[in-house]
Amino acid sequence: MKAIRVTPVVSVLMVLLAGASLQAAEKGGLLVDVSKKTVGKNDKITPNGVGNMTVDRDQTLKLDVKNTSNKELPDTPVESIILVQRWASETANIERYTGSAKLDALKPAQVGSVQVGEFHIGGHMHGSSEMHVDHVVAWKVTLVRDGQKLEFTSGSNFDTLDRHAKPASAPVAGNR
Repeated sequence: MKAIRVTPVVSVLMVLLAGASLQAAEKGGLLVDVSKKTVGKNDKITPNGVGNMTVDRDQTLKLDVKNTSNKELPDTPVESIILVQRWASETANIERYTGSAKLDALKPAQVGSVQVGEFHIGGHMHGSSEMHVDHVVAWKVTLVRDGQKLEFTSGSNFDTLDRHAKPASAPVAGNR
């Protein structure tokens, strides 16, 4: 059997693949899968701008929650913090969006969904380059089970990014 040689490129790929699987996590009898959902899209091709496009989207986090315990989960509040990297100029800033929603009661093995934390993604693309397009850099959702807060984050760097974030400068159309 041939040994696999771990080069810097292979190391980076392994880290990226491991990070991709962190969208679902289980804690306290809840399996939470988080994804982005576009709720409004108004992208435009720039006139006379070959390959240029203006990006204009309203998005939210969609949580699919499965009750993996043998106890019913009553209606529970869900709080979210979403950190979006903005390209207002040639430098990026991080803005914080917060949201809350209610997850309906779940019986054992039942799955429920809820959307929290609407935010705006803007910017422009030059061809396929997304260098000047806003994007989500981190998120945290908090649910309560049996009086205990359960926090799910996008990664270990959430607290560091949150310390540098500023409150969102403009509300999203649906939150005005």
